[in-house]
Amino acid sequence: MADKNMVVGYLPDEKPSIGKAIVFALQQFLVMLPATILAAIIMNGNGLVIYSIPAAVFASGVATISFLFITKFKIPLYYGSSFSYIPAVGIVVGYAVNSLMITDNIQVLGAILIASVISGLMSIAAGLLIKYFGKEKIDQILPGHITGMIAMIIGLSLAGNTVGSILTPNPGLYAGNDWLSVLVALITFLTISILTVVLRKGFISQIPILIGLLVGVIFSYTIWVPFSESTGGYTQYFNDLKVASTVKMLDVMPWNTIPAAFSNPSLIWVAILAIFPIAFATIPESAAHVNQIDLYVNDLSAQKGGKTYNISNLLDQNLIGDGVGDIVAVVLGGPAGTNYGENISASAVTKNFSSYVFLITGLIAILIGLLLEIAGLGDLSLILTKPVIQGVSLYLFGAIAVQGIALMIDKKVDVFDPKVIAVMAFIGIVGLGVGEIQITDTFIIPGIGLAAFGGILLNLLLNFLSKKSK
Repeated sequence: MADKNMVVGYLPDEKPSIGKAIVFALQQFLVMLPATILAAIIMNGNGLVIYSIPAAVFASGVATISFLFITKFKIPLYYGSSFSYIPAVGIVVGYAVNSLMITDNIQVLGAILIASVISGLMSIAAGLLIKYFGKEKIDQILPGHITGMIAMIIGLSLAGNTVGSILTPNPGLYAGNDWLSVLVALITFLTISILTVVLRKGFISQIPILIGLLVGVIFSYTIWVPFSESTGGYTQYFNDLKVASTVKMLDVMPWNTIPAAFSNPSLIWVAILAIFPIAFATIPESAAHVNQIDLYVNDLSAQKGGKTYNISNLLDQNLIGDGVGDIVAVVLGGPAGTNYGENISASAVTKNFSSYVFLITGLIAILIGLLLEIAGLGDLSLILTKPVIQGVSLYLFGAIAVQGIALMIDKKVDVFDPKVIAVMAFIGIVGLGVGEIQITDTFIIPGIGLAAFGGILLNLLLNFLSKKSK
């Protein structure tokens, strides 16, 4: 039998030496960095640059530290930008630019901020509901066939825009189909897909999206930029990059964004209806992460002969922490977020679940975000090309949709139940078939919001009628 004192690893309430903690924290920072930055970059590719990259990094650090304090350092997780919000943000930006003719990125970000705060409050409410009434109440309001379908339509909602942007990445310069853009997007997509299958061990297995992005960038600058009619060649492309707009960190602070948003209240309502359903989709994801970290931590604790950590019973604290993290992140100019599976994997590989390490990781993110802003490196994202961004989106949006299906399988959704069929049918058809409903000249209802809210009400009605009929 192995000596328990020889077992390597750190539990949530254990602290490595400061030197080791900094090394572990740097690793966790590097694991989260590609996804946190990439989410902001993709959301900046919808026709309006709204996010500051330094602010996104800075905000993730502050949100993580806030999460740790809310959960009393019992749940060792990192909080970064969520990909689930990308389609909803795309809807808001598209409506602002195309319907309202708004070109003020600060005004649009303000509307997204307000809507994301409401989404965060919904996560907090879900946590309080679980805390005082039990998890069963959440399952009654948000059963698997609702949360799974919402996640699926979130992933598929921008399918047309993604493919359209691949075919015509720069319609202002060249409106025809750009087959070199298609080639680069497919290379990016296939690289990510293949690497997720063949890379199974080590740190490299956690960064297939980053590697795919780098491969796509290489092909962009060797094939697409010099030879595509959509770019005009190297000279014009790099000239365009020089004059491209970037966002300063101070510009995206709440004292600028919130007042700007109220200059057009209709955009705020559209943002709320587009973004609030995301909370419904992220609650199951958050619960899965809590259960996952519980298994890893207790396995290590058993090897060390330690106590049992009841992390899986802290779902209420986790959801409250998630909501607070959302609010903190968006108020500081970053995208709304979620706790990261990438960091859970890194913890599992290194057997390091120390909450103290994640505290230092958050501090590093704050420092790096400030350094990026001071050094003027917030425009680094502009070197990524549209075919690469859309190739990554092709994978990520599809993955979000598949996660919705996986959620319904995990929840053992009975697809032969007439109530379930009716609710799934409504959410699926309305969510994908209705882009938006025009109420007035300046106000619309996004299809995702209508599908989510209507699906919840329909499910409650059918459950009530079913009980009455019995």
